[in-house]
Amino acid sequence: MWANNKPSLNEEGSILTQKVRLRSHYQSLLSQQNFFDLISKSHHLSEQFMQFKADNLGIFRNRYIVSFYPFETEPQINIESESRDEPYRVAYVRIEDWKAGLMNAYEARRDLPGQWEDFEVKGGNRVFQPVATQALCPPEEICAVLVPGLAFSPEGERLGRGAGFYDRFLQRHPGALRIGVAFQEQIANSIPVDPWDERIDIILTNQRLYQTKSYGEWQKHGKVKDRSPL
Repeated sequence: MWANNKPSLNEEGSILTQKVRLRSHYQSLLSQQNFFDLISKSHHLSEQFMQFKADNLGIFRNRYIVSFYPFETEPQINIESESRDEPYRVAYVRIEDWKAGLMNAYEARRDLPGQWEDFEVKGGNRVFQPVATQALCPPEEICAVLVPGLAFSPEGERLGRGAGFYDRFLQRHPGALRIGVAFQEQIANSIPVDPWDERIDIILTNQRLYQTKSYGEWQKHGKVKDRSPL
């Protein structure tokens, strides 16, 4: 079961202090999940993605959707079909430089094990990612990016794990739609943000889709042209 006592945010304490408190709270929630609940909620979240995909087939066609290989406690979303007939091209993020917080996107499939490598990062987690010999995705061909997080707000604010990989990656791909992926319990009323924190355009949960004005712009133009504050 999930706890309901979300920490309250107020004017006391720095943004960093508030983020640390929130990270501890949501990491604890994720770690306490029952395995079968996680799988059930992940299934419903994947159904939300499938509906989202069906609503936007024309925009996705022959362009890349960039995803991530989830940690064990994160939503187990998979953008690949068993028949390999996706209208889009499948790609995943790869950490290029840990110290610099740099990631790139590479074409790869989870159902082709020879395309993957893994290594241990801080906290004992293992990251699975495409090997460096996979095809690098041209930035202009990236249509959308699935973004994990510890928490999101309906306005597109995101609480990451603190390393800044996704903020830097999203800054380098401003036109791509940013799709937050989370369980409903990871939606917070608001999240403290720093000037360098990148916002998300839509959030898919196991219960619903949250969208900002950028989503409508992406549907109209196939990319987001205006990244001004929401």
